[in-house]
Amino acid sequence: MDIMKGLYAAVLTSMLVLSGCLHEQSGIAETSTYEADDAAGSATSGTTDTLLRLRLSGRDSLSWTSTNIQLSVGDTVYRCSLSGADPCQISAQDGGDGNAWEPGESIFLSENGTDICTEPACTVVISVVYDGDQLTGDSKIIVD
Repeated sequence: MDIMKGLYAAVLTSMLVLSGCLHEQSGIAETSTYEADDAAGSATSGTTDTLLRLRLSGRDSLSWTSTNIQLSVGDTVYRCSLSGADPCQISAQDGGDGNAWEPGESIFLSENGTDICTEPACTVVISVVYDGDQLTGDSKIIVD
């Protein structure tokens, strides 16, 4: 019986030690955060409204090729991109590197041919993922 207890304790200890190795976050996603604010304009029934401003904090830049930003309104999810190929357009404003979102840099998320927010007081859920890991930040904003 003591052998079984010892074996059980060894298995549990191994699981605890290895648990941190099974999925390591990139480190950047752990140290980078963002703040989201309503953009200055009002939501309309048009398809070109600027909806949100996101500002990155932390010490590392986020490569655009590894960054995925999505907005959700109700049950509909809208992918955002710099390319203009998606319903949500990302516009970088004050960074020096066009290939990355830099700490202190603000980006704006706008409708790109799709009416994401039809009227004021539209609740937008924000998801920012870098290299598969969710960044910490404002997850829900009301666009007026």
